[in-house]
Amino acid sequence: MGVSFASLDELLIERVFQPASDLLAERFSISRPSAAGFCLDIASLGWIVARVPPLSKEVVDWDATAASLHLLILLLGLLALTGLRALFRRQAGRQAGQQANPLRQTMRPHRAILLVMLIARLAQFQSPGVAEFADMAMLLATTAALYLGACAERPPVHRSVFAAAPSVS
Repeated sequence: MGVSFASLDELLIERVFQPASDLLAERFSISRPSAAGFCLDIASLGWIVARVPPLSKEVVDWDATAASLHLLILLLGLLALTGLRALFRRQAGRQAGQQANPLRQTMRPHRAILLVMLIARLAQFQSPGVAEFADMAMLLATTAALYLGACAERPPVHRSVFAAAPSVS
């Protein structure tokens, strides 16, 4: 992977997504895996909305082969997004005692591919319709999920009942 993308990737994680993850954890008590899971839920909805027009067209035309292919593509996409969600949950359970997030390095090629797909989709974005907006939302939400999944988990805040008590002296 090129050094230039690695520096861009680190910049996006450290300057955009890590502060966003910290803000969600601090203000709303939303953990990093929960935020990434929410983004994947939005990506799943976007995937469904983006794939329904070709599927419904094939069903109306009574083209069983093409309809089966579109249905298979729809289900494979949902399976991939569900697999990502499970990976983030599993990794959150393993990362409880350690600081470094292994997904930061291992998911770098995935983030690179998604950014390239996002740029390519923006270049094709000429006649926006519902399916095109849904496809763009799916790519944006999946990218956000991968970046949020690569962030480090905030250390737990230990609050004591006695910590807020004023001193006696």
